[in-house]
Amino acid sequence: MSIKRYPITIDGEATDIGTAAELVAALDVLQGQHDRQVLEQLRPDLPAIIAGPQGLLATLRVLSADDQIFLIDALGPALTGIVRDARALRDILATLAEPRVEERLLNVLGSTGMNALIGSAEELAEVLEWVYGDCDRQVLDLLGDDALRRLCLGGYELSLVLHALDQARQQELIYSLGWQFVLSLVQD
Repeated sequence: MSIKRYPITIDGEATDIGTAAELVAALDVLQGQHDRQVLEQLRPDLPAIIAGPQGLLATLRVLSADDQIFLIDALGPALTGIVRDARALRDILATLAEPRVEERLLNVLGSTGMNALIGSAEELAEVLEWVYGDCDRQVLDLLGDDALRRLCLGGYELSLVLHALDQARQQELIYSLGWQFVLSLVQD
């Protein structure tokens, strides 16, 4: 199978990029000096180049926070398909050091993407463990109360999610789900 190649030019030097590994190597060689220029040239083709969660993770690791945000925006609607599942989302969030980058990632995934990626309370708890600041609230808001109720099948699942939140956010979640719902999960 032949890999499609995408040309870039930096300081008069031309090369082709076809895979995330090649993109990471090029960005690494440039040591941050022309990262944005490379990303801008490849913008329409970045989803094809990044291709999957490993490629996204590797690329994010070599970029500054501003360039991470640019990449996330450039991937746009393709981001959910690139991330693929909650485990990959968790791993990506674990590598991001800036809350503003996490916020952008979550915003670009949106409600539809988050609901497609997170299919269980266990997955939700793992994702919540790796978000900072108000991003835990953002995750819960993007999923929505109906999805949260579907994920919390019983007291155990609710406890997993609550354990991943600070006390204030735990109270917010309980109020959001409704006392009747919460009580129905913990009563025999």
